[in-house]
Amino acid sequence: MPRAQTVPEYVVRLFRSLRDATRHRRLSAPVGGKLVCHSRLIDLNSQEGQRLAAEAFVNQKLVQALLRQEHPAFCAVASAMTVASAEEVGPADQKRFADVFRKAETWPPVMACYGLDALDALPALLKYWLLSHLQYDGAPLALLAQWLRLLDFDVEILSSADLDEDAFREDVLATFSSSSDESRRFLLINYSRSVVGQRMFSGGNIVPIGGLHEKEDKVLLLEVNSWRYPSVGAKSVDLLNVESTGFWVQLKVFV
Repeated sequence: MPRAQTVPEYVVRLFRSLRDATRHRRLSAPVGGKLVCHSRLIDLNSQEGQRLAAEAFVNQKLVQALLRQEHPAFCAVASAMTVASAEEVGPADQKRFADVFRKAETWPPVMACYGLDALDALPALLKYWLLSHLQYDGAPLALLAQWLRLLDFDVEILSSADLDEDAFREDVLATFSSSSDESRRFLLINYSRSVVGQRMFSGGNIVPIGGLHEKEDKVLLLEVNSWRYPSVGAKSVDLLNVESTGFWVQLKVFV
């Protein structure tokens, strides 16, 4: 059981979160075009990528709903909203992400997702303001889960401590197979770009998984940060390399 935060630790955590969100809010979209795709990845816009996608089980509705993140810190927000858009629910403006909570009859413990549990006792309007600001420092998967649940999705969070690579592959296969209703199941994954050869600008990266090539054991990662990166095909064994990354977390979403 984690140790409870002391008051000074709590104040420092809140200060850092607000400070970082304020700094990041001033960031703008990068310029200069996409980075070169690493040799371990397959750019889905390339001839090989088109071949891979054509042979894979792909959720076309999700692919068509894919959003570009509107701010450098919005990979989580854009990924969750891509899933919601595929089901034609939720706000269209990524800066209005927190509106889903504002309209809820009862707020879930959203501030606890940032490790700021005590702030869940604040009035709804103040929590709305804080959440709208904190999203510029990124949104944890736990917050995405709460957001999607308010839109009537069933959601389960699983980490590398909860399941192994085989279990992950089973989840992906259940989502993308000829016998499944692929449009009713979704997977979001938080992983480290470094293990798949991509340049990192921050911590983990959150994307929706758009398809599976079972024979080649590759998943199709739908990239919301399309300013810098293309959507790619990646080997599961690289994506789930916990020894190199220290983590990977997936979000299972069902309609």
